[in-house]
Amino acid sequence: MERNADDTFGATGDQGSTTGGSSSFGTQGQGMAGSTTPIGGADYSTSTATNLPGSQQTSKVDQAKAGVQNKLGQAKEKARELQSTLADRLDAGADKLRQRNQNATLSGAAAATGTNVGVASDDRMAQVNDSVARGMQKSADWLRNGDLKADVERQVRDNPGRTLLIALGVGYLLGKAFRRDR
Repeated sequence: MERNADDTFGATGDQGSTTGGSSSFGTQGQGMAGSTTPIGGADYSTSTATNLPGSQQTSKVDQAKAGVQNKLGQAKEKARELQSTLADRLDAGADKLRQRNQNATLSGAAAATGTNVGVASDDRMAQVNDSVARGMQKSADWLRNGDLKADVERQVRDNPGRTLLIALGVGYLLGKAFRRDR
């Protein structure tokens, strides 16, 4: 670098002029301190994002977001299918209970020999079966028509302990059911 007469470094020409003189850095004659052009004369502020290494990371992030959204959509669809399947199975179970209840009532009435104990226990069993079948039917209707997410959130907020115990019980039963199938 050259030292000017007034002990400044930079341009060798007129300090106030943007023309004339030679500058060791940049293209303006003001030198380093007053120059608006970065060192080397190149201005990188207008470069496009596609030429920067960060844009590859941005596109990878966008691809990852799209992949996660795709997986989330698939998971939601699978949950809807499982919900529908469970509702159908509850309906089928309720129908089986009602059918079994009707068959037991018919066979119990035909075989009744006048003992009130057998008829009373059969009647009580029919009431229990009917109550369970109604509960299964209501559960199936709720699964099809209810707002499962809002109901579960409300249940967890209102009764966290009971919800935890129910979740543990359901998990245990599902574990047993899947273990038995293998």
